[in-house]
This record gives sequence, C-alpha cells and structure tokens, in this order.
Amino acid sequence: MDKINQSRRAVFRAAIATGCVLCVPAALAADATTKNTKPAAGDASPQVKKTPQAAVQYQTKPKGEQKCALCMHFISESGTCKVVEGKISPEGWCTLWAKKA
Repeated sequence: MDKINQSRRAVFRAAIATGCVLCVPAALAADATTKNTKPAAGDASPQVKKTPQAAVQYQTKPKGEQKCALCMHFISESGTCKVVEGKISPEGWCTLWAKKA
C-alpha cells in the first residue's frame, strides 16, 4: 500500500511539473507581448473605455467649488473628459472629480 501512495505522489508531481513547464512560459510570453504593444502609427494615444455620465452622477452644475474646468481629467480644447464619455460642461461635476495639480 505504501508503494502505491508513493507511486501516486510521483504521478501527481510529474503532472504538476509538466503543467508548470508548459503553462508558465506561455503565460509570461503573453504578458510580455501585451506590455510591448504600441498604438498604430496614426493613433495619438491608445483607446481608453470611458465611463458613462450616469454612472458617475455627472451634472451640468458645479458642486461647491468643484467643477470640471478645475478637474485634472477635463480637456478644455475639446470640451471632453479623459475618463467620462460625451460632451462635458466646464461648469459640470461628477464623482470622479480630482483637483488639477
């Protein structure tokens, strides 16, 4: 009975070792290729999925002294936001508001 248990352990060890030898390098290679991915030649920046206005409680009025014009995410040239989708009012506000540095 003791030899059977040792035999089973040997089989499990071999299976785990084989899995590690096959899977770990593949996972590391996949991770390395995603880190080295560059945007296409015409792209200024990679596509970022923006959050819907309703999800961040966007409103067109400021909340106290907090307003989009003073937020680090607001892009004044285009009237848009780096993290919220759609047109954004400079006088607006949302829960992702962060003071401009």
